[in-house]
This record gives sequence, structure tokens and C-alpha cells, in this order.
Amino acid sequence: MVELALVLPVLLLILMGIVQFALVYHARDVASTAAQEGARLAAAEGRTPEEGEARARDVLQSGLGNAGASFSVTAEDTGETVVVEASGDYPLIIPWVTGNSIPIEAEAEVRREEFRSGP
Repeated sequence: MVELALVLPVLLLILMGIVQFALVYHARDVASTAAQEGARLAAAEGRTPEEGEARARDVLQSGLGNAGASFSVTAEDTGETVVVEASGDYPLIIPWVTGNSIPIEAEAEVRREEFRSGP
């Protein structure tokens, strides 16, 4: 009984740390996927950067729920490529470790699809 009382708090702390790491890793993966999806859509022929921004926001909200709504998304058409950036703060379940949130940023660049004449 005494051993359990001494070991249980440490095991719970380790378990919470593992869960927090997994949640942050998932949030970074969702942000990266959102930027890639937005850039891919915006780079398609006949599409606009605004459509890419909307797609990236949809992916963020689908993957992160309410936390995804607080992310900012920007899309820029540079002529040859489209760049989509997604950034925001992801809330932590262990706020006393590093604060209330951790910043997450993702960027994707995709070459524009368009018809080019010639060889």
C-alpha cells in the first residue's frame, strides 16, 4: 500500500506528459495537413487563394475542434506558387508546465497548376 502511494503520483504525471505530447504532436500534424490541403486547392487551375484559406480552416476545425477555430490562416499567390500558412496557440492540459498554450505553425508551398504551351 505504501509503495503504491509513493509510485502512483509519479506514474500519473508521466502518463499525463505522454498524453500531452501526443495531443501536441497531433495538433502539429493537423496544422501541417491543413496548410498542405489549402495550398493544393489554391494551386489548382481556376482556384483562388481565398478558397485555399477556407479549405485550410475547414481542415483545422475538423481536426482540432474549437482549438482549430482560433488558428489564423493566410494564403499568398506568388505567381508561380501558392503559399499557405497556418498558425495559432494550442491549449495544454498541463498548464503549470509551460503556460496555457504552445504555439504551432505550419507552412506549405505548392506550384501553380496551369497550362503551359510549348515543349
